[in-house]
Amino acid sequence: MKQYRISWFDEFECLGGDCPQTCCRGWVIPLEKEDCARLRKLGGKLGIRLFFATYGWTRAKFNPDSATCPFHDNDGLCRIQKEKGHDMIPWVCQSYPRFYRNYGEFEECSLDLSCIAAVRMMLGHLGDIHTVEVDHEPCTQLCTTNDDKEFLHYLLNIRQEMKEAVFSDDLGRVMKQMYSFAAKLQDSIGKTGDDRGCGFSFKEYIGSDEALNDEMSMFPLPAGMLKEFLGSSLCHPRLRIKGPLIYSMLSSARSYLRTIGDERSWNAAAGSFLEENRDLYPVLRMYLSYNLHQYFLRTYETYSFRKQVALAVIHTNMILLLFITLADKSDGEKIDPAAIIAAYNRRAYFNDDIQDEMYRIFEDHKNIT
Repeated sequence: MKQYRISWFDEFECLGGDCPQTCCRGWVIPLEKEDCARLRKLGGKLGIRLFFATYGWTRAKFNPDSATCPFHDNDGLCRIQKEKGHDMIPWVCQSYPRFYRNYGEFEECSLDLSCIAAVRMMLGHLGDIHTVEVDHEPCTQLCTTNDDKEFLHYLLNIRQEMKEAVFSDDLGRVMKQMYSFAAKLQDSIGKTGDDRGCGFSFKEYIGSDEALNDEMSMFPLPAGMLKEFLGSSLCHPRLRIKGPLIYSMLSSARSYLRTIGDERSWNAAAGSFLEENRDLYPVLRMYLSYNLHQYFLRTYETYSFRKQVALAVIHTNMILLLFITLADKSDGEKIDPAAIIAAYNRRAYFNDDIQDEMYRIFEDHKNIT
């Protein structure tokens, strides 16, 4: 099978015990059938620990409370891996942060930005969003029930056009154009049932009169909308214990927005920050483009064009807000941008309820506007 890997995919190296945001904490760790079959054969003290970690092999998971994996040692390493080797640990642990999507005729491979090492790699390859083709056995099962390959290639072309536009146009303008196009495409498919939707490309749409008919600012998003995001389950009180780093970040952002005043003050503050920190534009462009690269093809299965683009816009704006809030902490300590992105992505991207709630808030504000 053809694999299309983000060009720096094979450069990834785990930070191991030196990772400041270990993947052994804060996650439920699912076990595949093959994992269980392999691990159940282990004896000795490790086998006993495995038995209790899975509640007598009645649960196909480690760490059901999203605390710290019971096999995460004080040195920051995995006891199973140390004693039995990398091939013995669960598949999700072997593969993370590698992200695979198998579409039948090809598989896409990227690195998930919930991993701080992956984010640092992205920041070292700003503007490099291209893929390389390799021949490789698929790493995952088919991710879709849709078999319309013509439609899939149509989506690939749209995605490529949007990714390119992110690097060549004003961010606020291109966000409006992408969302407006996605909404039109989704509405057209709903009315006609035609998978080719509007029948034209994103490049063609950019030049149309309706491409910028949305009056709401998309970059930055309105302060009122951002406040609602921070008042949602994204910043749940339980994060104080389970995710103290991201809870602190989100709480700081909430306090900042309380003091910023009205929408005009927020727009002025965001504009001033971006003007003083123009080196952040390439970071935000890369973040938005990478989101589209990794997640837009979900529309092949769900036809949720509007939602996928809206979420890309939402998350890019949330990263901007966190950058502004945490740029100069009161104690003088600056936070690593990679730490901000990784902590936010870990919280915002792996809970469908959170994503759905943020999208609903976004749509409600648009309807009011």
